[in-house]
Amino acid sequence: MTTAFLLFFGRGGESAVERQLDDIKIAIGSSVLRRARDAGFAPRIAVTTDNAASHSFAKAGAEVAPPTTEPFHLGKEVHALAQSRRLERICSVGAGAGALFTAADLEKLRTELETSEALVLSNNYYSADLVAFTPASALGVIDLPATDNPLPRRLHQQGGLSSRQLERSAATLLDVDTPADAAVLKRHPACPDDLRALDTWDRELGDRIDALMRLVTTPERELVVAGRVGAPVWSYLESQTACRVRMLAEERGMQAAGRDVSHEARTALGFLYQEVGPRAFFERMSELGDGMLFDTRVLFAHMGWRVAAPDRFASDLFRATDIAEEPLAAFTAAAATWPHPLLMGGQALVSGVLWTLVDAAWAGHPEE
Repeated sequence: MTTAFLLFFGRGGESAVERQLDDIKIAIGSSVLRRARDAGFAPRIAVTTDNAASHSFAKAGAEVAPPTTEPFHLGKEVHALAQSRRLERICSVGAGAGALFTAADLEKLRTELETSEALVLSNNYYSADLVAFTPASALGVIDLPATDNPLPRRLHQQGGLSSRQLERSAATLLDVDTPADAAVLKRHPACPDDLRALDTWDRELGDRIDALMRLVTTPERELVVAGRVGAPVWSYLESQTACRVRMLAEERGMQAAGRDVSHEARTALGFLYQEVGPRAFFERMSELGDGMLFDTRVLFAHMGWRVAAPDRFASDLFRATDIAEEPLAAFTAAAATWPHPLLMGGQALVSGVLWTLVDAAWAGHPEE
């Protein structure tokens, strides 16, 4: 009885930041493949066309296979591999996810799958980065999704598999998509060795992260968390931080519902920003807390800013002069001068990244 481990990697854009993020995802993917080997998964197959990724994944003990779909369609790729390799049990993951999973974690997941007849496990039922399931024949009766996010729902609702969501933790929630995600991961004691040697924008983000780690372990300070925050993260912060937390949770499911592209997304902070402009906006934020984690994509959608990845990442790195679009450049310049520690990014920042930051803070700052 064996369970296959499938890892998928595709290059992002051609900007320097995107290429650097890809190098980090390759390092994460390679480390996860080695732990999957130690956990007893076989075969281990990495799907990519990238030469650097292929070399690294093969060195980690994986077979490398090119994708067969153009444009890439994850559901069809997984189904084709299941049919050609006669796979019955599959764990599928993207190269940016799973960085904090241990071999023991993966072995436990594999064992549960191999002792079940009809089951889908996922790190997030509504927006998955890791999906493990059996039997693979269920893929033949569902509408195959182009991405991994809706796969557990369809296997459950259309394929008839029982569903269980993995326990929420930094390991299950963290998926590296932005510079801040990688920079926080590097500070966690369980960060893969492959990643520790890489540049994760410490010059721009290191001091900010260190200050936020001190903040969450300090009573009477207040952290502002704004964006697509889920209830499990909120509950975790309530019990695991020494500081007060001010939560502004808005637009959960924004991308899945298409509210970002339909211009329907709305946020209270967006209305404030429209009224007072960038500099006064951050002055008001100073009255709300001593530091902030900001899922800026909700604000961008509210404002109707169609921001390409290079500009999004430049904003996350506080590089206002690298941004051509004046509204975003003005926002980023104001953020850069805010006198409190601030991290900006996407939804992962106020989910797995925040969880990872708090874990890392207590690991380096134990309670006396």
